[in-house]
Amino acid sequence: VNVRPRNVLSQPGQMRLWSMQALARGANTVMFFQWRAARAGAEKFHGALVPHVGTENARVWREVSALGSELQELGPLAQSRVVADAGILVDWQSWWALELDSKPSTAVTFYDRLASFYGPLFAANITADFVFTDSDFANYKVILVPNLYLVDDATAERLEAYVAAGGTVVMGFFSGIVDENEHIRLGGYPAPFRRMLGIRVEEFAPMAEGEFNKVRFRDGSSTACDLWADVIDLEGASALATFADNFYAGRPAITEHAFGQGRALYLGTRLSQEAMGAFLVRICVETGAVIPVDAPPGVEIVRRRTEDGRTLWFVLNHRPELAAVTLPVTGVDVLSGADVAGAVVLEPYAVSIVQA
Repeated sequence: VNVRPRNVLSQPGQMRLWSMQALARGANTVMFFQWRAARAGAEKFHGALVPHVGTENARVWREVSALGSELQELGPLAQSRVVADAGILVDWQSWWALELDSKPSTAVTFYDRLASFYGPLFAANITADFVFTDSDFANYKVILVPNLYLVDDATAERLEAYVAAGGTVVMGFFSGIVDENEHIRLGGYPAPFRRMLGIRVEEFAPMAEGEFNKVRFRDGSSTACDLWADVIDLEGASALATFADNFYAGRPAITEHAFGQGRALYLGTRLSQEAMGAFLVRICVETGAVIPVDAPPGVEIVRRRTEDGRTLWFVLNHRPELAAVTLPVTGVDVLSGADVAGAVVLEPYAVSIVQA
């Protein structure tokens, strides 16, 4: 990971925090740009390890030097991998195709779709890998598909096989629409996933900016939705939620289908942020793709596991005040050498790495 020192905009400890966050999320080393602040030119105020004031009593230099000493204590890191039971499918070809011209709604962008899935997981400390069409889906308990507008036959078959073998897929709207040549797949949307999802999308009903509908869940609760609506026919799936208004009122908005040994869920609209978070967290809890720790907002927890079975628990406090977390393990803080018997108390922007 490449970190850019920002001595003006960062709080004391934040550069260290961001570096440790990158290591927690999969990096095995940290590089900084740039070394010495320039005296002239367009980037003369760009952050640097050696600032204009020199290194003596310079906060940036002091923090990065201390970080370098700490990184020497993380020998096991190089032989470890992030523990993630959830995978988020990202496909560059589909991303590019989605944002070409001539779509039902130019407001549907892949970044928005990705953020709507990743954001709630990050807030809930559910670690997710970004996976690709050639990744091994079997390594994950749940695969989240924010959008897969373009898909080839091989990828569609691999997703179907993953669900049939016991996996869980959560797929977002406007997926499975075209093949790898950007030709519409005929026969009802999303043609390559109809059997897996147990639905047929008859037509799209994109919403204008500022337009909203409402989604009602089985338990009687409801939430706002916007941006998009699919007019869905059930072909074996059941409706977890239905639309409340417009000509498609009463039609499914969220569906669930048992397929083989697994299940496939489909979101036919964009839920409110709060409702989307609750929905995704519930699915991850049901599949077991969660970290068994209750942490306050702003405290990030990520695990890496070494080849010999040890686990490194990264606990990162992004808050400007003290934070306390109780881990379900005992171990040693590899940065301080202190024994940890569950409870971890962190200073503002501090990091603890517990080896258990």
